[in-house]
Amino acid sequence: MLGKLAGLFSSTDTSTETDEQQLSQLAATALLIELCRADNSVDELEIAEVISIAQATFNLTATEANKLLAEAQQKNDAATSLFEFTEIINSHFDKAAKYQLIKNIWQVAYADKKIDQHEDHLIRKVADLIYVSHSDFIRAKHEVLAK
Repeated sequence: MLGKLAGLFSSTDTSTETDEQQLSQLAATALLIELCRADNSVDELEIAEVISIAQATFNLTATEANKLLAEAQQKNDAATSLFEFTEIINSHFDKAAKYQLIKNIWQVAYADKKIDQHEDHLIRKVADLIYVSHSDFIRAKHEVLAK
């Protein structure tokens, strides 16, 4: 009897952990999608970069990354502010993961080899909302531009 109860709790913990991981991935991807839309034109190069980042960062297959992209686009369409996503990031990402997210957002912005002023503004806003320092914001930008 106790073994069954312990099994229920351990599977619930794993399920909750998986749900939180999926929610974090969805929030991060939704922010990448928001960047794609920042300059009022969704570029295929940027979308391809989002998929590539999702695969590399979250160890997803191409199919899983495309599914995550579609779900993130739906969540982004329904969102009323960035806070819905940045709140999740602040709850589940540590400092290093937040830095990597800002770096990933810069990668998406620079996928078309130019950074629009609206993209720059959005990245600054996200960095502020997830408490990434200005020096880390600039360092991430320079790392991406140097590639």
